[in-house]
Amino acid sequence: MTLEARTREAVRAELERLVDAYGEVPVDRETVTNEPDLFSAGRELAEEGWLGEAGAWVENEAGEILLVRHEGAPDTWGTPGGAHDPGEGLADTARRAVRETTGVECDLTSLYFARWKTVVNAADDDERLHMLTVEFEAAATSEDVSAGADGVLEACWFGTLPDRLHEVPARKVADDGE
Repeated sequence: MTLEARTREAVRAELERLVDAYGEVPVDRETVTNEPDLFSAGRELAEEGWLGEAGAWVENEAGEILLVRHEGAPDTWGTPGGAHDPGEGLADTARRAVRETTGVECDLTSLYFARWKTVVNAADDDERLHMLTVEFEAAATSEDVSAGADGVLEACWFGTLPDRLHEVPARKVADDGE
């Protein structure tokens, strides 16, 4: 079986597990073309069993939202999350990534975002792989925050959301406001 077929099936199966556990979610589909070096790095990860990435919109009992700023985008705030580790489901990835990036433990309550991305090699458009990015809603089970992961500049609770949000949490805010 080709890498494209294996990653397509892995993404399909994981999305099916998530929908069974958390309910239906609209799935954005996107195709991107990566330069050969970037595609090669993604191919290596996919061959090891990497599925994509996951994060969570974490709310505490006071109704505050947990957000982080990263070195790569220091002027915007996003949900804590990170890359999938082979052998775990994306729900496990989200819980682990929240804990590693912020020190906060959480319970996932629902799935609100899914993007199935097809990645094409710019040097050979017949070479493709698939990945999944998901975002959960979650309830904090602890509240002490510490920016713990490499590249995380700051992690904190917000009662009033900042103006500059990354794309996915900004979409959530816009969708919830409708």
